[in-house]
Amino acid sequence: MKLKFLKERKDSGALAFQRKIPKHLTGKAKLYNIKPVVTLPLDLSIGASEVNVVTRIEQRNKQFETLLRFLEQTDHHAVSSAGWEKTARAYFKVRGLKAGTLKNVEVGSDEFDYRMDEALGVNADQHRQGWDEVYPDAERMPEQFIDAVYEILQHREGSKRFHLFSDAIDYYKAYKQSEINKLAGTGVEKARKSREFKKDCKRLEGFLDFTGNQEFTQDNANEELRRYRNHLVNHHDNANTAKRALTVPAAALRRYADEVATNIVITQLKVDGQATSSKQRPVLDLETELPLLWAAAHNEQYGQFERLSIFGIFSGASAAEIVQTQVEDVHALEGYYILGGTKQKTRQRPVIIINQTHLTLLTKFKEGYVVGEKAANQQNHSGKFADVLRKVTGNSQLVPYSCRHTGKFLANTKGVGHKDVMETMFGWTGNKREAKDNYGKAGMFSKPYIEQMRQITNKILEDLPKYS
Repeated sequence: MKLKFLKERKDSGALAFQRKIPKHLTGKAKLYNIKPVVTLPLDLSIGASEVNVVTRIEQRNKQFETLLRFLEQTDHHAVSSAGWEKTARAYFKVRGLKAGTLKNVEVGSDEFDYRMDEALGVNADQHRQGWDEVYPDAERMPEQFIDAVYEILQHREGSKRFHLFSDAIDYYKAYKQSEINKLAGTGVEKARKSREFKKDCKRLEGFLDFTGNQEFTQDNANEELRRYRNHLVNHHDNANTAKRALTVPAAALRRYADEVATNIVITQLKVDGQATSSKQRPVLDLETELPLLWAAAHNEQYGQFERLSIFGIFSGASAAEIVQTQVEDVHALEGYYILGGTKQKTRQRPVIIINQTHLTLLTKFKEGYVVGEKAANQQNHSGKFADVLRKVTGNSQLVPYSCRHTGKFLANTKGVGHKDVMETMFGWTGNKREAKDNYGKAGMFSKPYIEQMRQITNKILEDLPKYS
């Protein structure tokens, strides 16, 4: 991959961030024992996901930029205490220094002097009388910077006196990225989550651009969230759009407050009109529209994915769940398949194979995704299904989620919508525990439980024509 500031170490297979100090600052950098070319490890190996690499490069670049601002800074009095600490941490990262090396070390001991010299070089003694004469070519470091370095040396790794909005943003990005990396799902699911992550990053940067990088205190956080909320409401006509833009930075600040700066409480904010602006999703007309879709599911002029999505009406299957289903999870002899079978186990559920047409669509490919590798990795599956949904029915108001509601609505009209097993059939997790209690380890994958699903499926299909 070709990314700016990325260096690949062929000898070790490791990735690193590498960037040059601007020429006009190289002399000043030398005074602080900073090399002209700064190389920082990304703690990633060749082959890591591009999203992961880009995120780490962004983090290292922010540290580098912080250091450049320090080298260029002329008005040191304008820098806050939190700013000095952040600068000192960037300095530690670039120099390869460790925090906490002075913890429990006696002041004035040989170990103390060694650690101070390691961190600050000749500037460790800049407060002493005659220092300018001994080091005529050296430049004094700001005393606030010296103090910040000393504080970091005294406290263990990870402890901080001051926190910034950017710390909360970076912490949240790292959390979201780790969640993607831990996802025990398919490449399709990870790709979808990565796209969502990129959108979240833009929302976080939008918040930071609006507020500026302030010290993370309870007053600052809550006041800036309120100001940003008001800005979004005035900027967006749709209240739900404003809510989405606010939710991500609010979640970032809240997580940081819960897990790092634990003495801070973040206020819950509501965007006026966010509930009323959402539209009620219509269900399919059972007399006119559902039969048309049922016929389309058996018509080869429509695509395989779209036809599978129509069959998904009777199990509440979403587009994302269908495209992640694997051919090896289709159990034809038992008459069911595992929907989105490679997602997290808590999300898996069996779905009844309705008829031979349904089975043929599920087993069109010999292995991998039931819709094929190419189709599975495409984007906007819901949009593609929506086009067919509206074309077949002639109803432009329908959306894919209408189908999930339709399945439950149809079950209600047949008098089976209240059954406990319906919750499992449509992915409402409440009665998975009930299935486990009744059928032991096999739970909802036991033959008796699947037979209940088959009976309900047959019941809700009984008025629809049978196609050979």
